[in-house]
Amino acid sequence: MVAKFDFHTHTYYSDGKSGPLEMVEAAEARGLEAVAITDHGPELHVGVPPEKLDSMLRDIEMAREQAGIPVLKGMEVNVIDQDGRVDLEPELAKTLDLRIVSIHTLGELVDPREVAREYLERMKKAITSRKFDVLGHPFHYHQNLLPYLPRQEIENFVKLLAHSGVAVEVNVKYRGPDEEFLALCLREGVKFSVGSDAHSPADVGKIDWAISTLRKIGARREDLILDDIVGSTTPP
Repeated sequence: MVAKFDFHTHTYYSDGKSGPLEMVEAAEARGLEAVAITDHGPELHVGVPPEKLDSMLRDIEMAREQAGIPVLKGMEVNVIDQDGRVDLEPELAKTLDLRIVSIHTLGELVDPREVAREYLERMKKAITSRKFDVLGHPFHYHQNLLPYLPRQEIENFVKLLAHSGVAVEVNVKYRGPDEEFLALCLREGVKFSVGSDAHSPADVGKIDWAISTLRKIGARREDLILDDIVGSTTPP
């Protein structure tokens, strides 16, 4: 049985419309087992301003104390340059329950093959230099980049994910990645996360497409990141 959880949501601390408490209440109302608040890192133009990070974390903690389900403190971290650097300070990273790594900017590249190549190289550098839990909206940058990459390079990257312990997000907003890529991840032992990429309470937990897709490829509960992450954040 595939579990219902939402590990990708945004609040008004970045580009969302509501606060952490409202997002958590929506998750509970939709019967989710757990939810993560994952606002954008500060280097993105809509990211959390550095001076508001402490306030964001306090609000998530308050929502967690009132919730009847596990609430994770997370962030969608941005790969910000060709060297794979990210906008997450190591000390802040230690306080988070969930670290999503994503790419939102790649400069002036136009040819989709060049875009795909740059995406892959930057993400490989990021994953090998820092610890992350989830790859956010994989290979989506205005379009699906997977068709522009050689099969062998995709397979090598999936093996890197497995070796690094990075889960692949099944992203509802962008309806990706495709089933072929997800099936490859399943064969290589890469775990899966589920994310609505919600920016308002109305979209939290709207994950039917992701659940259906995971069932199609034969994923089971043990193939998901849910129990590992929640178990590591729940006091004994």
